[in-house]
Formats: sequence, C-alpha cells, structure tokens
Amino acid sequence: MFWKLKNILRWSIPYKIYKSSESEFAKLYFWNPSKDMIVIWVTWTDGKSTTCNLLHKILNDNLWKTALFTTVNNKFWDEEHANRYKMTNVSAWQTQEFLKTAVEKWCKYCILEVSSHGISQKRVANVEYDGAVLTNISEEHLDYHKTLLDYANTKKELFQWVLRNQSWLGLAVINKDDNIGKSWEEEMAFQKNISFGINTSWEIRANDIKQYIDHTEFTLQYLSQEFKIKLNLLWRFNVYNALAAISVWYWLKIPFEKIIKSIENFKQVNGRMNHYLDKRWVHYFVDYAHTPAALRAVLDFLNNIKEGKIIVVFWAPWVRDQEKRPKMWAIVDQFSDLMILTDDDPASEPRQQILDQVAKWVKRKLWDDFWIMPDRELAIELAYWLAKKWDIILIAGKWHETVQLTNLGKRHYSDIETLEEIIDNDKENDLV
Repeated sequence: MFWKLKNILRWSIPYKIYKSSESEFAKLYFWNPSKDMIVIWVTWTDGKSTTCNLLHKILNDNLWKTALFTTVNNKFWDEEHANRYKMTNVSAWQTQEFLKTAVEKWCKYCILEVSSHGISQKRVANVEYDGAVLTNISEEHLDYHKTLLDYANTKKELFQWVLRNQSWLGLAVINKDDNIGKSWEEEMAFQKNISFGINTSWEIRANDIKQYIDHTEFTLQYLSQEFKIKLNLLWRFNVYNALAAISVWYWLKIPFEKIIKSIENFKQVNGRMNHYLDKRWVHYFVDYAHTPAALRAVLDFLNNIKEGKIIVVFWAPWVRDQEKRPKMWAIVDQFSDLMILTDDDPASEPRQQILDQVAKWVKRKLWDDFWIMPDRELAIELAYWLAKKWDIILIAGKWHETVQLTNLGKRHYSDIETLEEIIDNDKENDLV
C-alpha cells in the first residue's frame, strides 16, 4: 500500500513542480558548479557503471582530474568511495553538492551515471550537460514507468537537456545497434555525434570478438584504422561499454593508442562479473544481472565457455518490477543446469510470497536440479557444495551491495564477502 501511494504521488503535478523547483534552488545555492566543468552523462539499462568507470580512467590517465558518480562508486580523481545510498542518483541537493566538491578538488571533467528515476524525479535536472551517452534500452522499472516507451522517453530527456544547454561540445554518443538509440540519433540534431556498434558499418565498431573465461578480445575499426584490443572484462556487453568510452574521448582528441592503453589496464568494476577460482577448479562469477537482457547475456557467455555444469544462485525482485519475474526465471530455467532460488531484497513484500510465486514457474523437480533456499548465505553455501571440477557458479542479483532489505529491516550483507568466507572456511579449497 505504501509503495502504491508513493508511486501515485510521484506522478502528481504538485510533486513534479516541487522536484523541478528543488533542483533549481540547489543549483543556485551551490552557484551552478557544473558550468565550470565538462559534464558527460551516461544512461541506459545495462552497463552504465562500467562505462562510467572506463570514461573516468581514460580521462584521468590522459587529460586532467575527473569526478565520477555511479551506482557502485564515486571518485574525485583517484580518491574513491563506495556508493552507500542503494540508488544511482541521490537528491538534487546532494547532486549539486557533489559537483561543487568536484570543482573545489580541481576536477575539470565529471562523469555522471543517470537513472530514469533520477530524470523523472528531477534529481539530475539543472545540470549543464555537455555530452550524452546511450548504449542500450531494455525492460527495467516498468512498475514505475508502466511502458517501455515511457521508460525510453524519460531517458530521452537527457539528450534534450544537452541540446538546450548549447554547449560547445554538444556531443551525443549512441549505440546504433539499439533501435531506440538509432531513432534518437536520426531525430535530434546534435552539433557532434558519433555512433558505434558490433559487426556493422557504424563509425566506431568492433569485429572478430573472442570471449574467454578471464578476458575478451576484439578488433576496433575506425575508417581505415584497425586496433587489436584485449579487455580484462567479460562478455559481449562490455565490448559495447568499451566502444562507448572510446567514442566519447575520440571527440576530445585523445589518440586511439592512448585510449586503448587505458582500457586494457582497466580492472573490473566491483560486482560486475567478478571472477573467482578455487583449488577444485570451480569458477565463481558475481554479477548484477538485474534485467532479462543482462541475465540472458551473462548466461549466453557462460554457456559458451563452460566445461562443466552451470549453477545459478538467483533472486526474485521484490514489489518493484514484478513483471520481470517470469521472464527472468524462464531464462534461468532454460540456460542453467542447477537452480537455487533465494532472497534478494524482499523488503516490504513477504519473502515466502515471492519464493512461492517464482517456484510455480519453474518446471523442474524440487531437490533434484532445483532448490529453494531463502537464506542467501545458505544458498551460496549449497551451491559451493554442489559444485564439482570445472563447474561454474553464477551468483546474481546483489552485485556490489553491502546492505540487504529484509522483512525485518536493513542488515549488512555482501555476496562477495559471503563467498570468500565460505571458501576460506574450507581450507583445502581456497582461492587460487
């Protein structure tokens, strides 16, 4: 009832006026700090945090001090802090304060990850954006936006903000393999725009992609130039992320060779396909995988490299995004060998209600190749003891988070900490 009322209020005219005014007041209070920086925003459904961190590294390595704010972390140059808010975009006041701090720390550039909620609720309004990046749009937050079209149009607002700002840069970077992105590029007249894709004729493109269990290789093509790239990142989504980052900084006249060197030295963002290996030769991957598209991509990748079985410790979103449940569990059912259903953030929805609902969609024999283990630590421990040599365990849903929203309130919890503790307790099979 609380969440329904909250969503109704968010759509009300008084609420929208209040949020719009709040961002204007915040901008004035902090003296419009974004005017003193080049601000690039990044938005899409999957991969925002990784792309933002790639952009940050390229700039820090090659141009000047850069600020960064993402779902996972925030940075001022090399000073890094974890994002403890459990949201991509904080309030308008906190956003402007962050930008002000960035200016005070002599940051010339700023990379902001932006969510559809942040746009709709005006948390990131009244920022002077100089560039916009979009790589894909798939189903997400439809409990809030109701339709994919409304979700996409909300993100489109940021491109329009860049146009209205009339920055000297005025840059749009768009994945033209995505139909929505392609239509936006054709519709909006940016001063500068560049498109990227895979195995296409777009300006910056990737060919000959090779995926391995610990890295990815591809050939970057721009006009007649070709560059071989080795990423310390896994799966096809991250090729798009790398292309987006390359496209942005090409416009700032950073040579391809320097961009590629920064990208090849980039380490995986916490909670994004983190890879572990124990002495039994069991592989572990910890990933967000919170949309049908992302989950399908992860499991496609793992099925292409697997030598044993794939064990998935998975979740069901709580009251938000309930329409994703059957779609995501159909993907897990189809592309895994063993499934373990567990909690994510049940929060205000009864945990057993979520588990019972999801279990009805699984067409497997309980306690054979399908288990229900509500406690997340025990679910990961069960996966550990079920695994054998060359098996792959995918722990999806909680990614980098260190807080779980239970029916009894918040508690400290981390998938990575739990996994490391389970493996460490088995001294014979610790990590290699």
